[in-house]
Amino acid sequence: MKLADKLAEEFLYYTDEMQAVLDRVTGEILYDVDETLIGEPGIDWDDEAAQNLVLIPQISSAEAFEVMQQFTKKQKRPDQDVLKEVLDGKKPFRHFKDQVLVLGLEESWHRFEQKYAKKRMTEWLEANEIHFE
Repeated sequence: MKLADKLAEEFLYYTDEMQAVLDRVTGEILYDVDETLIGEPGIDWDDEAAQNLVLIPQISSAEAFEVMQQFTKKQKRPDQDVLKEVLDGKKPFRHFKDQVLVLGLEESWHRFEQKYAKKRMTEWLEANEIHFE
C-alpha cells in the first residue's frame, strides 16, 4: 500500500485517544498515544529524533460534512433527494451512513471518500515537501 493510501486512512479515521505521526525521513507512521492507554510512553516531542516527526492531519467534522454534501450532489435522483434530506436533519453523520447502506451506495461512498482523502494527503505531502514512492 502506498504512503498516500495509508495517510488517507489516518486522515479519515479520527480518534481522541491517539494521533498519527509521520516520520518524514523514513516514511513510517507512528502513533502518539497516552501512556495510560498502552503502558508505554508516548512520543517525547523534546527528543532530538522527534524533529523528523510531523502530525498527520485528521479530517474535521465540517470537512467531513462537506465531503458528504459533495457526494450527495453527484448522486441521481431520488437518491440525491434522500441524502440531502438526511444531511439537513438531525444526526446527519449517523443517518447519512445508514442511508448510504439502505440505498446500496456503500461501495461508491467508500471510493469517493478514499479518493478525496488521498488527494488531500497527497497535497499535504507536497506542501510539507515530503516525497516517498
